[in-house]
Amino acid sequence: MGLARDSFLVGRAVVRVLGDSGKTSEIHRVEEITGRPAYRRLLAEMKSDPVGGRLLDERPELSSEMVDYEALRRLPATTLGGAYVRHLDDNKITADYQAALTRHVEDEEMAYLMRRFRQTHDVWHALLALGITGHEEVVIHAFSWGQLRLPVSALVVTLGSIKHIVLERRWGALRHSLREAYEVGRDAAPLLKVIWEEQWDQPLAEVRERYHVRPLERRWLQ
Repeated sequence: MGLARDSFLVGRAVVRVLGDSGKTSEIHRVEEITGRPAYRRLLAEMKSDPVGGRLLDERPELSSEMVDYEALRRLPATTLGGAYVRHLDDNKITADYQAALTRHVEDEEMAYLMRRFRQTHDVWHALLALGITGHEEVVIHAFSWGQLRLPVSALVVTLGSIKHIVLERRWGALRHSLREAYEVGRDAAPLLKVIWEEQWDQPLAEVRERYHVRPLERRWLQ
């Protein structure tokens, strides 16, 4: 019954997201159900790494309870924190939504790691200079696939590409940007274990260089 129910929930969520790519809660559902094997692997990798182990011990959250967003707004736009908070503000989004509790994972460490991935998703947006339009969300999942090999990213890239190529005729944008984003994610340092909260005031260019991340070419994303 568990496998059958999980399959039903994933299938229903995929249909809903195809109808409305803004249904983030359904994307979270797919991530939680399909991502358990990948997150078990990621947990093992984190625990074997000093910084990853510290992240799991301390469990920082990118939420209004744990991050002073007003202080970030006072930082220059050229810093990591300044770029990140402007991404949130310019797109009228909040990190608190991404900090919501998981619904389909009982293991506390795995649940935290899933939340951390969701929360840092918008930090990655700032690093790549990506907005939040439908096709840009597909592109950032190509980057995520290069980083983490999560099934939800493969689904978003596959189904989202079809939707935006057919309905929006964005073949040129996706053909170039998907490959570029995947290669940048593949070649970057492992980002899930990074404690971004310790680097808010550092120049964005230096942070990108430190983790081998470069912003994507804007001409293909319009």
